[in-house]
Amino acid sequence: MFSGTYEHSLDDKSRLTIPSVFRKDFADGAVLRKDREGCVEILPREAWSKFLAKLQTIPRTDQRAQRWMTQQLAAAVMTELDKQGRVVLSADQKAHAELQCGPVVVTGALDRLKVWNSSRWAEMQRETEQEDLEGYIYETYSI
Repeated sequence: MFSGTYEHSLDDKSRLTIPSVFRKDFADGAVLRKDREGCVEILPREAWSKFLAKLQTIPRTDQRAQRWMTQQLAAAVMTELDKQGRVVLSADQKAHAELQCGPVVVTGALDRLKVWNSSRWAEMQRETEQEDLEGYIYETYSI
């Protein structure tokens, strides 16, 4: 399970170094995909396989869900970490998350990592504080 916040950099070849504490979780490879929050997700192959198993339960007759699934699968990129523990982000993924060469924020999100534009991450933190999400989560889920 992934948690924590890490400041890393995206180099001029669009490579991102996975935090060293998590690299063993990606020994079988990784899947990169665009997230609806405006970041890029990096999932270990095992987590991706579990996600795919859930998708297989969606009826093929549900055309709306099938359109969503087509978009999700088309945007997912399977990859391997290089010897330095890096992955390469595509131009499309970088554009989606507004990532450029330089500092980025990597956050743990249970079964995946999320890569954020530093400004967008700061904005998300401000929004979270204003929304009182802790109170919401405690009241709704008793966590």
